[in-house]
Order: sequence, then structure tokens, then C-alpha cells
Amino acid sequence: MLSWTNGKKPKSQEASSTSQKISEDSMPETESTADKALESLARILRVFGRHAFELEDLKAEAIEKEFERWAMHVLVGTVNPNEANENTGRTIRRDWGELARFVNIHRQKERQYVTKNLQDVREVLWEFTRNMGQAVIEDQETDQKVSQYLTRLQEVTVKSSFAEMKQALLSAVQSIKGLVDERKQRQDRRVQQLGEKLRSVERELGSARKQMMEDPLTRLFNRGALDEHLERLASLSFFSGSPTSLLMVDIDFFKRINDTYGHSMGDAVLQQLADRLVSTFPRKSDFIARYGGEEFCVLLSGTGIGLGQRLGERLLESVRSQEFTYQDQSIPVTASIGGAELLQGESVTSWLERADRALYRAKENGRNQMCVAQETREVA
Repeated sequence: MLSWTNGKKPKSQEASSTSQKISEDSMPETESTADKALESLARILRVFGRHAFELEDLKAEAIEKEFERWAMHVLVGTVNPNEANENTGRTIRRDWGELARFVNIHRQKERQYVTKNLQDVREVLWEFTRNMGQAVIEDQETDQKVSQYLTRLQEVTVKSSFAEMKQALLSAVQSIKGLVDERKQRQDRRVQQLGEKLRSVERELGSARKQMMEDPLTRLFNRGALDEHLERLASLSFFSGSPTSLLMVDIDFFKRINDTYGHSMGDAVLQQLADRLVSTFPRKSDFIARYGGEEFCVLLSGTGIGLGQRLGERLLESVRSQEFTYQDQSIPVTASIGGAELLQGESVTSWLERADRALYRAKENGRNQMCVAQETREVA
């Protein structure tokens, strides 16, 4: 028969009893915390479902029902008959992996839907801006012609006879009427074109958009994206009056790099130059694209050529100050830049040509430098 000294339990027995008591006391609290967590998760899922918006292939009502089903799954779970508990005869199992997959896929669909529709709206706005810019230019030309007719009529009124004034007046009225009719026809055509664009956007709702226009090697925008952005910036600058500058960047003697060190080194130089371009022009409004081969373009919205030139010089210093590397090889690289600020009413083609001529001057002057164009002439 066991006995304890002084009527007390041994310390080991007492510690075991105390540990068991603490464990038993904590169990209800742990279970309560788990239940609260499950309830909170179910509530979050129901909020997602209740405030869901329709996607291209799913109605909001169907989405809410699907989230409700998963909320109930979290609360109740499913019974696995192969793992029955001896006491209850049932084991509750919850498929957390499938739940995570469902939420992730739904969130991706929502993002794609919102991104696509925002892009559609942007395209309509840019189309409207472009048409309005063209309309203003054409209307200015019409107004100039009207002004010429009125000036001529005024001269006839002062110097000519009544019969001549009558004839001049009839001629001016007919000519001005013709100009007004032409303007109305142009406006009708633009309204029709814009309506067709809106209907096209409507038809495209729900269809998948093409992948982002990205150059696969440098991860910058490609030529197609650049062409679109040039048109948009030109239209925006026309209305806002804010300056916009274009920098054309070309790697010096790039063919020699490929011939001497191989195309792998050439690709590495292109990628590392792309990184330095991104570091030099970090603003969200700065648009950087690979123009083709070893040539890049930087569009600086709201930036005059003065600041553009300072930023260009900063890029040249970044290129020349640190060698470009590939595996265990390092080589010095330089670049040349041509810059041009968009002139009021200038076409994109003219803007590009002026920047390209400035780049050509930088090459002719010895490379590793920047030249800028002012109006129709380039200055170093």
C-alpha cells in the first residue's frame, strides 16, 4: 500500500496532476478560439459573395451562392466516413486547399475583368481626344478661309460699285455656306466613328484582351505600345499645353559588341541598359520602350527639353560609369541620345524625325553624348 509523507503527494505526482489540470482548463479556450476563427472566415466569405459584381461568365447571384456554399463548408465541413471517430462516429474535414484555390481564381477573374474594362474606357477617351484634336485643327483652317472671304468682301465694299459688291457678297455667302456644310459633314463623320468605337467596345466586353505589349528580352514596352503612346501623348499635349519630350537612345558600336563578345553578351548589354533606363526615369508617367535593335525611346510627359537633356546626361553618366557584365566578362559601353520637345500642332512623324536627326548628330559628333532639336533645327 502506498503512502505519502506528511499526507502530501510526491512532487512528481503533484506536477503531473497540475499539468493535467492546466491542459484540461485550456482546452475549452482553444476550442472556442478555433470556432471564432471559423466563424470570422465564413463571415468574410459571405461579405465577398454579397458584394460581388457580375463577371463576363458569371452572374452576381451565382457568385454569391458559391461563396455561401464555401462559408457553410468552413462552418460545417464534410464527413469523411473512412476516418470515423470512435466516440462520435464521424470526422469533420475541411478542404482548405480547394478553398484557397477557389478564392484565388475568383480574385484573378475580378482583376482581369476590371483591368480589361478600364483599358476599354481609356481607348474610347483617347479616340475622343484624338478626334477632337483633329477637329480643332480642321476648324481653324475653315475659320481662316472664312476670315479671308470676309476680308475680301470688306475690300470690295470700300473700293467697288454696288453691282460688284452684290456679286462679291453672293460669292462670299456661297463659299462660307460650303465651308459650313463641310464642317458639319466632318463633325457627323466623327460622331459616327466615335459611335462605332463605342459599339465595338460594347461587343468586346467579356472577351479576353491581348497580352501586354512587352518586349520579351528587356521587359520594356515594345514598338507597338510606343506607337500608340506617342499618338496619345501628342493628343493630350495639344489640349493641355503641357510640354512633352522624346529621347532616342542608341548603344554605340553595338554590332562590334556582338561580333567581339557574342550575342549573349549583346543581350546582356540590352537588358542592363533597360535596367539603367528604368532607374533613371522612375516616374509613373515616364514611358520607356525598345524602339528596335539596340535603340530605345523614352517619353517624358509634362517635361520640357531642358529637363529632358539633364535627365539624358544622367543616363549617359550611368552607362559610362559602370561596365556591363556577362558571366565573368566585363566591357565598357557608351550610348548616344537625340532629344526633341513636341511642338504645338506637330505630327508624331515629324517629332520622331527631329529626335532621330538629333541622334544622328550625336553619332557624327563622336558618340557618347546627347544632342537636342529645337523647332526645325538641332543644337548640341
